[in-house]
Amino acid sequence: MNVYYITGASSGIGEAIAELLLEDSNNMVVGIARSRTIQHDRYKHHFIDLSTNWFETIFKKPTFKAEKIILINNAGSIGPIKPLHEHSEDEIKDNYFLNIVAPTILCKQFITSFSDSKSKCIVLNISSGAGKHPIHSWSTYCSSKSALDMLSLTADLESPNVKFYSIAPGIVDTPMQDEIRDADENHFPELNRFIGYKKDGELSSPLEVAQKYVDFLNNSTKFKEVLYSVRDL
Repeated sequence: MNVYYITGASSGIGEAIAELLLEDSNNMVVGIARSRTIQHDRYKHHFIDLSTNWFETIFKKPTFKAEKIILINNAGSIGPIKPLHEHSEDEIKDNYFLNIVAPTILCKQFITSFSDSKSKCIVLNISSGAGKHPIHSWSTYCSSKSALDMLSLTADLESPNVKFYSIAPGIVDTPMQDEIRDADENHFPELNRFIGYKKDGELSSPLEVAQKYVDFLNNSTKFKEVLYSVRDL
């Protein structure tokens, strides 16, 4: 049996990954999100808002012999789409907390809980191309995703019994893209480019991207580096 912990499991890529994993009777999935959408006998759910001041330990050593234990840090938010000087201090704090503080805490808890485990332990952080290329009015999102890449690289050096990956999904047709297309053009000069992605059918579906992540995890021994993009897989 394999155990998967997935944040943001109630929509988008996280939900699609969870549903694909549950098709295999050898997998158990633990979702972490504010709401629950999946009902399955091998699915458990923690109702946690990762954007809040939360420090609950959710990881428990399985009562059975698990072949793999995997954390997928998927939850994230684009945050305020406007120049940095127009952000409030609370907006900055809240976006950083969800995008980098929460996954850092979860990585720490995962390492502490499973570093001595006999199971194969993996952390997959869902990063973004925005962490490598600046985008106007996405300052907190770009910088937090860049930090997530560096967190993955550093934790991979420090924790020999846990393998870390940080993989960008490309441009995916999720609720986040809806938020981006609803942005104020006066604040976001690249708005028409993102509207064009939807109009021209250039967005990948969550299911298509989720399948690539699942295939990656099923064949993770082939991948020795930490940073990847779905487009490379």
